[in-house]
Amino acid sequence: MNDHTTLVARQAMADMIGRLLLAPPSPALWEEAAILVDLAAVTDNRPEALAIAYEYVFGRNVYPYESLYCDEELMLNTATAEQVAATYNTCGFLPTQNVGAPDHLGLEFIFLARLIATEATALSAENLDRYYWARQQMAAFLADHLAVWVPIWARAVQRIPAHPFYQTLASLTVEFIGSELERLSPPMPVSPTYIPLQSATAPAEVDELGALVRHLITPVRAGIFLSRADCTMLARQLGFSVPIADRFTMVRTLFETAGQFEQVIDLVTTLENVMSNEIQELHRLIATQSVWQPLLQPWAQRLTQSIHIVRTGLG
Repeated sequence: MNDHTTLVARQAMADMIGRLLLAPPSPALWEEAAILVDLAAVTDNRPEALAIAYEYVFGRNVYPYESLYCDEELMLNTATAEQVAATYNTCGFLPTQNVGAPDHLGLEFIFLARLIATEATALSAENLDRYYWARQQMAAFLADHLAVWVPIWARAVQRIPAHPFYQTLASLTVEFIGSELERLSPPMPVSPTYIPLQSATAPAEVDELGALVRHLITPVRAGIFLSRADCTMLARQLGFSVPIADRFTMVRTLFETAGQFEQVIDLVTTLENVMSNEIQELHRLIATQSVWQPLLQPWAQRLTQSIHIVRTGLG
């Protein structure tokens, strides 16, 4: 997998994934994506449908920024974004797209593509120092960033009943990262534990329900990214609806409405089922590629803890 021709193909693939994640596809990119068998199977002749789906999936529900999954502030441009920007700077990567923060998944993939291109060029020129530098940078970026959070993002995308194009793209994104982890093995060491950090600002909510909701909407604590679409789905399964709002408000409204209809136990059971399924999906990915084990096991542990917290409350 490390000959020049293969590396060029992998660079093109990473670059295309990055561009598809940055914005709805242009007609040219739409045709380029349709060359892939998996995407061709879910691509029709209505590229405008992809623009609508892109906004629904990434603009309103599953935001593709690493900091929202790995930091507790649930804001853009926090510590994780600064770390990603520092890595870009070290490697001489200057993003030209303005997408709000440097840790946008599309940018991270374009950066990965640039590193693969550097590896390919160095291999062709027999520049071993440059070749191993590129591989070291890729291995570190995967272990410290992409491989840490993208499977959780992808699962959130796949739970949304939107255009299958983006569900398939999410799967391809995870598969590509997994293949890069294997190609660059042995993997970098990853800490299997999570040490909670004090939030930069004290949360406004102080009641027990508010604390539970805050836990559930914080991926690095809950082990899952609960989107607004998830909230809508949970409400529908219980036979009621919740107004569209921010995630905190929607999850809180879920519990309050369930309480009004004496369905709190049903809501807890439904949440447990969702989180148990996510644990199974993480274990399935680990079974498929063992290289994922040290990266995904902490998320499975968070989910297990969250199931316990939902059952018993934070108090």
